[in-house]
Amino acid sequence: MVRGNAKRTPCRFATPASRRTLPAGPLRALPRALPLILLFTLLAAVFLPLLGGCGQMSPRLSPDEAGALAAIAGVAPEDFRDISAEALTKERADKFPAVGAAARTDSGLYGFICEPIAYNGPVKLALVIDGESGLSLGLSIIKHEETDHYVRDIESPWFTGRFAGKDAGEYLRLARLEARSAQDIVCITGATVTTEGIINGVNAAFGLYREYVQGEDAPAVPYMVRFDPGEGDGPRETGCLAIRAYGVVLGEIPLSGIRELPSVRRTLSIHSSAGVTQHSFRGALLADILDLLDPGLKERYRWLRAVGVDEYMSDITMDEVLKENCVFLMYEDDGEALPMKNGEPGAMRVVILDDMFGQRFTNYLLEIVLEEEVER
Repeated sequence: MVRGNAKRTPCRFATPASRRTLPAGPLRALPRALPLILLFTLLAAVFLPLLGGCGQMSPRLSPDEAGALAAIAGVAPEDFRDISAEALTKERADKFPAVGAAARTDSGLYGFICEPIAYNGPVKLALVIDGESGLSLGLSIIKHEETDHYVRDIESPWFTGRFAGKDAGEYLRLARLEARSAQDIVCITGATVTTEGIINGVNAAFGLYREYVQGEDAPAVPYMVRFDPGEGDGPRETGCLAIRAYGVVLGEIPLSGIRELPSVRRTLSIHSSAGVTQHSFRGALLADILDLLDPGLKERYRWLRAVGVDEYMSDITMDEVLKENCVFLMYEDDGEALPMKNGEPGAMRVVILDDMFGQRFTNYLLEIVLEEEVER
């Protein structure tokens, strides 16, 4: 600390003129401007590559992503040329935020890498569109953060194959049970949000393709699924039980037909966190219900999944279904029809007799999904 009239050591800007080495003029300000020059240089290096359409942009397409596109298109990875800088202008990036990179081949194939947000996080996918026909060639899931138990099928060809041959000129729509148009995608049971996220990613690629290639004005596509259901949203009980295998509805069995089967009554005490409840159920064996559609289903699949309208699921082995006096579909309790989610009569409930805690009971039954086909 300097006190009183103590002599101060001159700073470099107070150096006598005889010791100055910089000539007069603009160069005298260089030492002061140097930090600002370095700062602007650093900011330019960081932010200029992020401005689509503003100068040369470093390639966004990684070798793994190019390989995924090439596998769909049946070409070499090097055939895809990165066009992200010109295709993803700032306006388009704002409209289709799920698209991370775009590429094309000399033959007119367009590839897109998208990363929409689904249930647990981003799902990175690759999609290829034929520029001549405007149809998608296929989809590949590169990586995801979804729970494997629920989404193990999103990488299966029977699911990804649904995205081939779709018209890029029209956005895809989510279907819960059955596709009613060519642009409908039936969701994976228990993974509705994940399926919707993937559809958002594909639609974002469609939108960018329409604007960049076809010169249209396409509607914006969200990159994140909003899944806070409102009143009346989601699947609803229809009085029919759908039987599905590998994404295909094999048939629907009405409750009226189930009531015509030989019925059984079973009295149960169910222990739960709410205490012990007493029930007198009436229903039919699940094995008999499967026979209404096809008696061979019980020998063809190893297990099944019961899915409720609230997407609660329980897994049941086919050995349990075949076991005598074990797995039932109930439609009455204490002589009254089971109420549906909306309070009206007509619900169905899976009951496993030896499950005293009811952990695998499925209320408001919507569908039975057959799994793991037996090799013949």
